[in-house]
Amino acid sequence: MNELSIIIPCVSSVDILPGFIDRLATYLMSNPSQIDIIIVANESAGSMRDIVHYIRKKYPWLKFEILQRKGYMRSYGALVRFGMAYSTSHYVVLLSPYGEDDIGLIMPMLQKIRDGFQVVQATRYACSADTKRVQLRFRIYQYFYRFSTKLLLGFSISDSTYAFKMFDRVFIQALGLNQNGYSICPEITFKALLSEAKVAYISSKFNDTVINRDFKLCREGIGYFWLLIRGFVHRLGILWF
Repeated sequence: MNELSIIIPCVSSVDILPGFIDRLATYLMSNPSQIDIIIVANESAGSMRDIVHYIRKKYPWLKFEILQRKGYMRSYGALVRFGMAYSTSHYVVLLSPYGEDDIGLIMPMLQKIRDGFQVVQATRYACSADTKRVQLRFRIYQYFYRFSTKLLLGFSISDSTYAFKMFDRVFIQALGLNQNGYSICPEITFKALLSEAKVAYISSKFNDTVINRDFKLCREGIGYFWLLIRGFVHRLGILWF
């Protein structure tokens, strides 16, 4: 059993994977640990045969699996849950292959997990310099979501919706995840906090990418605010979140 699985959900093209794997492999080579990589993609994202050949030839030491879901396009949360179900590692980190996440934070996050935290949430809003790198519309969304989270759940969380996070896989799976969209990101953090788990926050640099510009609040917002309602009802003791 490995200590950590790096789950890489590909919601769009897989053409970026060779370059991303080059950067990730370079980082892991300098920071050896018991780590495996699980790439999860939609069948419609493209053929993985050349990518598998590329990784095996260039990085024979790298432990990796590539999973493809059959059928229509699967959303982010469905890919994450599929990767988690396949993993056998103690811990999991969600990492985007599209360039927005700071790979250099993997080991600092892992150290916090080793220190006893169940979730380590990266945040783009702890440092003003990092905040300015986020598009204005996302900052506005986050302001209202942060306010609603404090009002309904009683938690002050600067960035619960950011997908870049590490967590105890078995613990989080035991709480139950059911979101299929990007709303799985705050679902992980909210359920951990409501179960009185230890959650750490770590400041993260953020790179704006094309994949983020495809985000539609009208599509994902329903899931985000449904979580707040369920969490609020859970606090009242009416319904288990």
